[in-house]
Amino acid sequence: MGRLRGKVALVTGAAGGIGQATASAMIAEGASVYLADIDEAGAKASADEIGGTALKLDVTQEQSWTSLSKLIDNDKGKLDVFVNAAGAVIISPIDKLSMGQIRCQLSVNLEAPLLGCRALQPLLAKGGSDGLPSPVVLIASVAGLVGLSDEVAYSAAKAAVGHLPKSLAVEWAQHGHAIRINAIYPGCIRTPMLEEAVNGFVREGVMDETSAWKTMANLALLQQIGDVNDIAAGVIYLASDEAKFVTSTSLVIDGGWTAA
Repeated sequence: MGRLRGKVALVTGAAGGIGQATASAMIAEGASVYLADIDEAGAKASADEIGGTALKLDVTQEQSWTSLSKLIDNDKGKLDVFVNAAGAVIISPIDKLSMGQIRCQLSVNLEAPLLGCRALQPLLAKGGSDGLPSPVVLIASVAGLVGLSDEVAYSAAKAAVGHLPKSLAVEWAQHGHAIRINAIYPGCIRTPMLEEAVNGFVREGVMDETSAWKTMANLALLQQIGDVNDIAAGVIYLASDEAKFVTSTSLVIDGGWTAA
């Protein structure tokens, strides 16, 4: 315990799923955590349950990020850790997706981490501990590594998110910003978003209703659905000083799905 003691952290998508589990794990490790989500009531419920400070954040809006950065600066004067876990998926064949649905997925899953990294860069550059760089962890998806039916926009956005650590790690180093950045690729993790996706696959006829969850579990070599705490544990490692020499890389936590 105490691997993040004294650190100030921000987690987006913290009203539930991977974001909430990550915030909870960070608090348990001694961090002071801001739980941000567009679902303000959900973020407050999470904060009531696990601790931390709940904030409303629309990750698709530049002004929301600017306001959040100012709030944290006025409150703490720095930011040691940024975890972007907010996400959105719409299961549908590409010919049935509206432009609004395409843009929503690209905005939430790709534009948001870009906006967040840009807005929070000055605070992150002041953070860190003992002269070590501040860590950023972006939650991508195995959907960005393999082809999946009926989630083209989501998959394309997550593939791009997985490349952000390479580009930003180089840029921040060349410009003298003490920030390191990595991505995590979760496989099938039991979250409300995965439940929504499975329902969509069943609706579109990609999976049979009676065996949908078994089908998802069988994607992993370990033949099971992952838990949100599996991902939170990976985030804790990348956010801790144990990973002080780790940047520009990706951690795949998928039960062996991408090995096949």
